[in-house]
Amino acid sequence: MAAGYDVGAKFPEIENVKEVMEGKTVTIQHKAGEVMLVDFWATWCPPCQAPMAHDQKMLEEHGAKWDGKVRILGLSIDNDSDTVKSHVESKSWTSPEHYHVKVAGCPAQEMFGIRGVPHVLLVDTEGTIVFKGHPAKRPDLVADFNTLLSGGKIEGVEAP
Repeated sequence: MAAGYDVGAKFPEIENVKEVMEGKTVTIQHKAGEVMLVDFWATWCPPCQAPMAHDQKMLEEHGAKWDGKVRILGLSIDNDSDTVKSHVESKSWTSPEHYHVKVAGCPAQEMFGIRGVPHVLLVDTEGTIVFKGHPAKRPDLVADFNTLLSGGKIEGVEAP
């Protein structure tokens, strides 16, 4: 499958994803009116740890205001979901939704051309990918979420 989902593309459904905490196989979908941050990461990746901690902190601080409007999804590329679950629990990173995507039949990495982690996708309320890249290139995600929720456009993004 070609990596055809760049900035400006509609976020596709991602099938055959394992939900880490419950162990169910699910399909990830964007819901109209919500902003999504999709964070590809791994437990063994030192640069991934700060963004995941920041995801947790953002939801702790703004979750009540964003309830039903902002979703933060951690998509782990670890070899197994038990390692992810143990790591998430030990760090108390339980507010983001956690999924394991390195499973047979899950095309997530290929769909988005993910070659390394950390790597994030930011999706607006209409389901359009508005940013794709390293999370350090979006230093104020709270402002990005609030801008997108109000129907605005984020700055500093170039289409590929």
